[in-house]
Amino acid sequence: MTGRDCQRVVIKRSTLDVRITEERTKALLRDGYVLVPGFLSPGEVDAARSDVLRHFPTWRELQLTPQRYGWIFDDPEHLQVEFPFDADALNHNSTHPQIIEFVERLLGTREVLLSQSAIWAKYAGTGSFEQTMHLDYEGNTLVAPRDDGPYRQVNMILYYTDVTEALGPTYVVPQEHSRDAGLWPPFREKKKWPDLYKHEQPVLARAGSLLIFGMRTFHRAGEMTADEGVRFTHHLVYKSASCFFNGYHQYSQFGEKPQMRQFLQRATPRQREMVGFPPPGHPYWNEQSLAAVAERYPEMDMGPYLGARRRC
Repeated sequence: MTGRDCQRVVIKRSTLDVRITEERTKALLRDGYVLVPGFLSPGEVDAARSDVLRHFPTWRELQLTPQRYGWIFDDPEHLQVEFPFDADALNHNSTHPQIIEFVERLLGTREVLLSQSAIWAKYAGTGSFEQTMHLDYEGNTLVAPRDDGPYRQVNMILYYTDVTEALGPTYVVPQEHSRDAGLWPPFREKKKWPDLYKHEQPVLARAGSLLIFGMRTFHRAGEMTADEGVRFTHHLVYKSASCFFNGYHQYSQFGEKPQMRQFLQRATPRQREMVGFPPPGHPYWNEQSLAAVAERYPEMDMGPYLGARRRC
């Protein structure tokens, strides 16, 4: 698709129980951010946290055996692991059906893609985590961000642990206080732009909550002042597939990873679409491509693709 294809279309409401309500969506559009408490069920939080612990130690483990985790102390500010994960719950949350449903409604198109998915760990007492107020768009587009229709990119943070004021919350500035601040430069020091910091609000969240914000929303990570504890979060970005000039990743670059094979073989067709896999009924699918993809992914259910091909 080209930029001319960025047209707003009407999306039918999903039959899913909507976790991100219209009221939350209005708050996002008004303020530039919104917190959705209890987005994940307790069971979903437990499963995700178990998956995170395959990559990072608990706070207790780090304290008892710090010599095992020297890499945490070497670079405590950048403890991130990117999708695809060798972990089904984290892969599922990266393409959570409720997130897809919401992004479709917000962007006004079914053609949406996952652009970034990464889990992040921060441990109290291992370093300084305070950030400068900033916008995220430099690493997500070569142009300037628009927060309307399909041009919008959607930032999200899923919380797998509680975040208190002492555990490095994200601080956000409501749009009513930043509309006239401009987009450049994207990083704003407190000494030069004190008004942004004056109006910042900490996002205090329980595990399972979801923070949604825009590329034009000023925010920063706060300092961790607690003596103990860990903050596990999952950071996501979604975009319209038609806006080729936006996006952090193209996931075909990870096609050789066994984790990507695992995700694709276990995901639903719609979840596969989020990383650039052609949907059932797409012209790509013919007799030869169906056979070749089935050979590449022997555990994938090819039924939806075969069925759509027969109906054409």
